[in-house]
This record gives sequence, structure tokens and C-alpha cells, in this order.
Amino acid sequence: MSLRKNLLLVPSNRLDAFTATGVLADMLKAEPSVEVEIICRESDVVYFENAPGRMSFITHNKDVPPRFSLMLKTLGRTWHRIVSLTNLRLPFLLWAQHRHSFKFTAGAYALPSLFRPDRATPPHIWGPEKIHLPLPETLTPLTPLVVFATQESGRADWDWRHYAELAWRLADSVPQLANAHIVVLSSKDCRVAQGLVDNLPAGQITCLPDLPYAKTAALLRRAKMVLGTDRLVARMAPYASCGLVLRLDRAETLETGRPYGLYTGHDAGQVASYIGGALPKVPMEPKASIEPKAAAAKMATQDENIATVARPLVSQSKAELQALADQINRINNDR
Repeated sequence: MSLRKNLLLVPSNRLDAFTATGVLADMLKAEPSVEVEIICRESDVVYFENAPGRMSFITHNKDVPPRFSLMLKTLGRTWHRIVSLTNLRLPFLLWAQHRHSFKFTAGAYALPSLFRPDRATPPHIWGPEKIHLPLPETLTPLTPLVVFATQESGRADWDWRHYAELAWRLADSVPQLANAHIVVLSSKDCRVAQGLVDNLPAGQITCLPDLPYAKTAALLRRAKMVLGTDRLVARMAPYASCGLVLRLDRAETLETGRPYGLYTGHDAGQVASYIGGALPKVPMEPKASIEPKAAAAKMATQDENIATVARPLVSQSKAELQALADQINRINNDR
């Protein structure tokens, strides 16, 4: 008996290929024991390779998939299910028990669910359980991370000075990010990233050029805020369970269903004000009530002088307490 196998045809555009991860998640959830063979660009394998199932890939490096080559690798085989997210006619030449063909506009942020078309299926991010991020060892798990994604920097009128001003305003006026560490995601020769590295204090910024997809996803899981021009990072961030996401662009688009905010200006102060209002407020620590019999220390203050007496007060009489107060006053007066 031949084993069942599903076939998934993925668009060549990297954003659409990332969106297709939601369809694969549907397939694996419904049929976890069935192997899935994926036709995609070689650079897009990273979106699918860590999925929890049996995977195999037919890859190419063309903007338009090579039809003849794909026919040679798929014809004459029996498929359990074929799911096509492309405009190729190849799926109609193959034999399959079930066939799904999605027609969606390029750039869509989600696709209809494979088995529940009335519901949308958002992208899915898979990654290894343990992964090392090249961040400073001095950072604690509680240190808030602010990610500046400067790839595709030409999409907005922001240079390194705008990002640097925003970093200063966030540290100065947004309590939630007062001690944040800046992480810059960029291409290797990005001028915006280089300007930030050259002009911000070394201990406050880390630049990670050409960070692999799995490590980018792990970083976004830790991020408190993500801002920048990179469209793929902006799409990944909301599904990596990170905080606020804001993409920069020159003009508003007619796209609907964006899972992130879009800013088309170049006023760093305006952006900082928006971020301060959008992030969850820092909870105030309640003041602890101190009962006289339970206190382990007594604080006596006179002007700016503070004397701390760390003697237990449980068994002291009123006379002893008065003598203790007189002692505190003498200490303050002698200073």
C-alpha cells in the first residue's frame, strides 16, 4: 500500500509564502500523519522547515516557477490532497483525491481556513525549541527590547537621525521603555543601521545584520515593541506574541486587515507620544501597611537626614520607645 502524501504549491513572493504557513498549519492539524511535499522557492523553505510534521520540498529559484521541471517531478504520482496557492495549471494535470485552489490577491494578510472557508487562517511561525540570540549577556529576561527593523529603508523618509531621536524620546518620556535595549535588524550594508551604531551609546544598542529567520522569530517573541520599514518583520511580529508593532511607509495604502499599525509621517515625537499611550501602563506597586508590632525597623526623618534603627519593636514598652525616639533625634542633630 502506498503512503498518502499531500502537495502544497506556495507563491514565489516572500510575503505570500509566509502567509501560506497558515494553510500548512491547517493541513497538519487535520491530517498530522500525512507527509506534505511543498513546492516553493529555496529561500522560502525556512518558513516551513520547523513545522511539526513530515516534510519534503521541491525548490526552485525563479520568480515564475519552472513548469516543465515541476511536471517531471510530480506527474505520474498519486496525491491524497493538493492545495494550490498559485495560478499554475499544474494541479489540474495531477491526480488527487482532494483538490483545493485558492485565488487570493497578492499581499493578503490571511487566507480562508482550508476546512472552514468562513474563517480566516493567519500565518504561523515555527522555530526550534532552543535557540541562541546574539544579545549582550548583561541583559536580563525582564529587560524590554525595542526592535528597529530597517530593511527596505527606502520605503520611508526616515534616516538614522529619526530613529535616534525616537530612541531618546522613548527612554525619556515612556516609562515602559525607560531601560529598554535597542536591537537593529538590517541588511549587511544598511546606512541607517550603521548611523545608529555609530551615534548611540554602545551599551544601549545591538545591531544584528542578516539575522536568520528562526532567530528573528525568537527575537520578536521577546520584543516589547517593533518599528521599522521591513514588511516581513511587521507581518511576523504580531504572530510571534510581541507587543506593539508599527510599520513605516511614505503613503497610506488601501490594504485592509493589517495586523499592525502604519505610520506615514516622519515626526519622531509624534510616534513616541503614540507609543507611550498604546503600551500597557506600568502597574504601581501598592504601599505596604506596617503594623507597629510587626515592623522590623523604624525610620526617623528630619529634613533630609534618615536614621534607620533595625531593632525589633515587639517587646518594647512605651518608655523604651520614647527613649528610642530621643536617640534618633540626637543622631540627626549631631549630623
